[in-house]
Amino acid sequence: MRASEQEQTGGAGVSRVIADFTEIGWGPSENTRHDLGIDLFLQVRDERRFDRVILMAAQVKSGTSYFNAPTSDDQGACTGWWYAESDARHFEDWVQHAMPHLLVMHDDATRTSYWAHVTKEAVHSTGSGYKIHVPVHQKVELSNRDKLLKVAASAKQQPALQGTSFAAGAKAVAPGRALRHALLTPRLIAPHRNTGYERALAPEEAIALITQGRVQDLQWYIEEGFNPHLAAADSRSRVWEWRFFSAYYNAVVDSDIQPLLDLAVAACPASTTGKRRGKQQAEQAYRIAASVVTSATFLTAGERLTEAETLLEAAGEDLLPIDHAWVLVHRAIVMSEQGNLDTSRRLAAAALRTVAPDLDDVTAAAIGASAADFLYRTSGSGAKDLGATMTAVDTASSWWRSQSVAWALEAHEEKTFRSWGEGEDPGTWPSAEAQSRLLSAWLSASLAGTRGPSAAALAQHARHEITEHEAAWRSNAATELNVRDNQPRRVPTSTHTRSLEDTLDELRRFGCTKTLQTAVQRLWAAGPASPVQAAVQRSVSAPWTHTNAPAKLALLRYAGDLLPRELADQAGRHCLTLLEDPEPFAQRVRPWFTIDHYAHRALWRVLSAASDVVHAETADVLLRVLPDRPGEHKETDLIKLAAHMRPAAVTAFSSRLRMAATDASPAMSAALLGVLIASGDSAAEAELMRRTEAGDIDAIGEVRSPADLSPRTGKHVIGLAASHCHQHLEEAQQNSWGLGGWDWARLLTLCNFSFPEHARWGPVIDIVLDHRIAQEHKAGAVRALTTRADQLPAPVATRLQAAFSTGLPTIRGVPGLTDEAGVLTEASFALGLALGAVDSTTALRRILTWLRGSASHRRSAARLVSALSHHANEPIIQGTLVALTGDPQYQIRAAAAFSLTRGLQEHPAPAVTTAIATAANEPGCRVPLAVAHALDRTPVPETHYALRSGLHQHMSALVRSAAKPPHHLSPTANTPRPAPLE
Repeated sequence: MRASEQEQTGGAGVSRVIADFTEIGWGPSENTRHDLGIDLFLQVRDERRFDRVILMAAQVKSGTSYFNAPTSDDQGACTGWWYAESDARHFEDWVQHAMPHLLVMHDDATRTSYWAHVTKEAVHSTGSGYKIHVPVHQKVELSNRDKLLKVAASAKQQPALQGTSFAAGAKAVAPGRALRHALLTPRLIAPHRNTGYERALAPEEAIALITQGRVQDLQWYIEEGFNPHLAAADSRSRVWEWRFFSAYYNAVVDSDIQPLLDLAVAACPASTTGKRRGKQQAEQAYRIAASVVTSATFLTAGERLTEAETLLEAAGEDLLPIDHAWVLVHRAIVMSEQGNLDTSRRLAAAALRTVAPDLDDVTAAAIGASAADFLYRTSGSGAKDLGATMTAVDTASSWWRSQSVAWALEAHEEKTFRSWGEGEDPGTWPSAEAQSRLLSAWLSASLAGTRGPSAAALAQHARHEITEHEAAWRSNAATELNVRDNQPRRVPTSTHTRSLEDTLDELRRFGCTKTLQTAVQRLWAAGPASPVQAAVQRSVSAPWTHTNAPAKLALLRYAGDLLPRELADQAGRHCLTLLEDPEPFAQRVRPWFTIDHYAHRALWRVLSAASDVVHAETADVLLRVLPDRPGEHKETDLIKLAAHMRPAAVTAFSSRLRMAATDASPAMSAALLGVLIASGDSAAEAELMRRTEAGDIDAIGEVRSPADLSPRTGKHVIGLAASHCHQHLEEAQQNSWGLGGWDWARLLTLCNFSFPEHARWGPVIDIVLDHRIAQEHKAGAVRALTTRADQLPAPVATRLQAAFSTGLPTIRGVPGLTDEAGVLTEASFALGLALGAVDSTTALRRILTWLRGSASHRRSAARLVSALSHHANEPIIQGTLVALTGDPQYQIRAAAAFSLTRGLQEHPAPAVTTAIATAANEPGCRVPLAVAHALDRTPVPETHYALRSGLHQHMSALVRSAAKPPHHLSPTANTPRPAPLE
């Protein structure tokens, strides 16, 4: 009997299609029993040859006759072929079948198989039948495996999650998936609280309770007596999952990750050999992934990146697909932290491809979301696909995390509002429930590898922790001061200061820069500053990573003055390296920020604590990089860097600085001459004065005092400043205000005092009294008038006094974008006090009124308190200032301490002495700094040199520098130079 040619062609075509699918790693099986319009069943496998628990069907058409209806593009190139049938039966069966169907057309001549996914959208009516287009680029080959996987995944349905909260438990998912769900989506595994505690927990359920932050619930389950395995769980438990629970509990609750690391190492393939390895790994693959990823999460959080990388690699390549993708995401995170961005992106992309078919697993969606988010955050701006990323991260796990955060904030807000209603400090005692929920959101996001949400939850948790521990520390400090004698001593370190230190370090490690910056600025100023000091010291020796780099620089920028000299030198040299050769750092850390900008700001603060050797090295680096830093912003940073150099430490570079000043821009040249003058260089001073004679405004800005100008130059500057003041007046009449730049009215005021024979007071008075002038254009002049009001010519003083005819100031101005309430008003009050037009009682009344107002009003009150320094010996004023040194707001305490110290007499009252000594010994920095500045401006009696000596031992280099005796101060320390408005 002879077979037909069609049968021979069709059979050969099916065989070749089977071979094509076999070559891409799939498992094709021919359907020989029933003719259902299905030639092949396809067992879907990924690139690692793992079965993906998906079946597809294929109908094969082989022979030249099926390629008789080609399609082409505008250039005539073939784009594919139409396959048509005269009735709808086959198409209808294929579209409605439970399995995805492929139509495969095999070209015998080229031995190439082409495929199309048969969907209702792809099938078109011809009027007499139906057809489908088979694209020429869709070949059955490796390059199209991901597309075929996507088609296969279309058969999977996302799980129904609504109404599952009460059915949560270990049996809600397949056995091998329960542990991963307990860690990433505990909402599906942890029993609902309302189901009661009178039942035995599976270990996965106990693990899920930890991830949910419900540690207290575990104790309630134990107390009911149904959970002996839970109560006895430890490293010796017979069941591995209970051993994991014990280790996980230690890591989360006690911060002891060693048991978890031991468990992970023991689970890895390298710890077993031979046949036992293969069998054990097959049985425990999910255990390997869970223990390794959980351990790596804590190692990464602790910046132990090398250990994390080693452990993740030890998990091997034989994990099941979702677990494998989970490990890949965490490997990507670790590699990116170490600067290996290309490798990390390849790992994340592989993870995303791996979980693409697993639409029925919510943990796979969570892992895929982490991979997609990682790729988005690490891609260039032109390569970002926001829509695709937002779709990928919109998952059930993210909803549940958001729900946890929302519940946490609700609990916190409720307690805050109750505290406010009871007259307590709002927000200082966070809800324990809120903190547990925020910790849960951080933990589940970290385990999933979602860095952004984990950092956001951690930052929120840290804000509550910081306010709580600061309030508790403040309460303890007040108790200490209450029970000890009247000799001020520093408050000892407590558990609260250690908790603050740990929280600050945590914020640095997770790159929560804005929260860290706010906390550091507040604690540095108000105290306790010791946790900030400890955190910045830790940061110097900590490794630089992609995540923590901006936070490390922020710590140096806002607390570098707290470093001991050795660490300050180390940090300063690193900043200098970043300025001179940033490329190695950029390659290792891959920062998202401008290195030069942030390194400058960190270095400025660190230099206050650094040795003379590092200051000399700074001068050397500045001179080397100066020719390669074009642009106004970079030059401005270098000018500020020059201003922070210690003059006495750079004398060895005098000749090079002088040469650089010759070639630099006017502004940079003037700044370098200023450094030389501060170090005692008379030639530089002569050159600067020569430039001022020529009217160089940058040179004028570097002169120590307007009084050092020659009369001719003083006259020129007065004319220039007056011209700009007239310009302000003209612009204000047209409702136009050019904000920013030099404070010309202040400069004119200072020069008028220095050169009364050339003084032009009219523009100053017009600026001050014209209500149409911007506040920031007149506040500086008002303060300058205040400092030397007794030297004003009588007609000028009379005009100004008219502004206080009612006993209150009537000086007004147009507020700018950044003006605070009462800033100009408090400056005006201070001027009225200096002119004798406002009595101290009126000013005190206004201070007390502002102290009841907003935070902005209270800051204005603080500035007005400073103006009372000339009245500090009046009994009522003195008593008020003493009381205000204990105000809750550090700005008020600093202003009161400044005024008291500045008004010190030979034999002050004991209460005044105690108040100043207490202020000088505050555990913050802002109030002692105010005392140090006041001592600099006060002829302190011999009996008070002990106060200065105490400040010399302060933790802040800024305070120590300000407390130096006058003959040790830089010659430019008190220069009333015109500064740009801020």
